[in-house]
Amino acid sequence: MKSGPSQEPSLQADRTIDAALVTIVLALFTAAAFGLTELSGGRSTWSPPEWKGVHDAAKAMILPLLALRFGLALNGGAANLKLRNTVWVAMGLCWIGDIALTFSGDTAFLIGLVSFLLGHVLFIMAFRGIFQSGWAKSKGWVRAVTTGILSVEAIGVASKLWEPAGALAPAVAVYALVITIMALCSWQLAMGPGVKALRLGTTAFLASDMILAFGRFGEGHIPNGHLWVMGTYILAQWALAVGFTQLALSQGANRP
Repeated sequence: MKSGPSQEPSLQADRTIDAALVTIVLALFTAAAFGLTELSGGRSTWSPPEWKGVHDAAKAMILPLLALRFGLALNGGAANLKLRNTVWVAMGLCWIGDIALTFSGDTAFLIGLVSFLLGHVLFIMAFRGIFQSGWAKSKGWVRAVTTGILSVEAIGVASKLWEPAGALAPAVAVYALVITIMALCSWQLAMGPGVKALRLGTTAFLASDMILAFGRFGEGHIPNGHLWVMGTYILAQWALAVGFTQLALSQGANRP
């Protein structure tokens, strides 16, 4: 029987990164719990301001650690490396969006919006590559139901926020369309390794962005809006990293 290299170093790295991620997420939510006061229109104040520094530093470390975990898991060379690189670029664009949204004002918001928009386009390209590799599609009724639900959601969000978003309305509408397509892609995949996590990730991403948009442009303040936005966002990025890891490894293992 042929023996392969031990996976113990990889498992130890995963555990170390996971511990770091848990610590960082706890720091982020602790800072928000003690220092953040949320106001209407997506505005906020921090007291003392040092809590914002802790929060923003923790937020900036989440995606690099997830990208490192993703890369280390696929370091063996047999996995789908094209998928790995596409997901890495998507994560990088989302990371730029994370940094931009630590600043206030419409310019920072627009930079964050465009960065995340491009990140979602790269995630869609990753899904497209999966389908091109021969991955089967989900059952017809699953595709029909999810297409209907997500289409209604995208149209509803765009129409509801069009007037309140003002000059940013076209950008918000395009963003709603693109992230809806990304979510739909995950539900088009037939079940297999990583697919449940990918569906969870895209759906949580959709929820996070909807809460963020309604918190900024909606008529009223969303109680604990930051908690909901960041909680669903972190869940989304973690689930996408796990899902793409499992799927890429399964594709590599099934190659002749």
